[in-house]
Amino acid sequence: MGSSVSTIVPTPPETSVVKTADVSAYAVTLEIALPDLLKKMSLAKGIDPKLISSIAECESRTAQYDKNGEVLRGHKNPSDVGIFQINEKYHLEKSQELGFDIYTPVGNIGYAMWLLEHQGSTPWKWSRDCWSANQA
Repeated sequence: MGSSVSTIVPTPPETSVVKTADVSAYAVTLEIALPDLLKKMSLAKGIDPKLISSIAECESRTAQYDKNGEVLRGHKNPSDVGIFQINEKYHLEKSQELGFDIYTPVGNIGYAMWLLEHQGSTPWKWSRDCWSANQA
């Protein structure tokens, strides 16, 4: 995962909005800013919101998409995708098996939380200096 984000120019978090749909009897579209989505999902899973936000900020500046609207890919490793720079080579198959679409904000965050629950912060060891400093 640990791709450098120093040359990535993602959409600022305050303008990044996720649209989700409830496919029950009545379809409802909700809009929620990515930082708010991170907080809600982490609290629901019992994961420290500050940790998850720090990792997201260091990995992608909390952006799922680049300035052209394409899924954000790592500068050093284009196999790293999205908010948490989930590596396709190592994680795509497992993420799909678990029902997470890492190419969407909700799926990328959801799989990142699954990783945190099952592997701790090890998948983000290459960016540890960045996100651990952000937690201080």
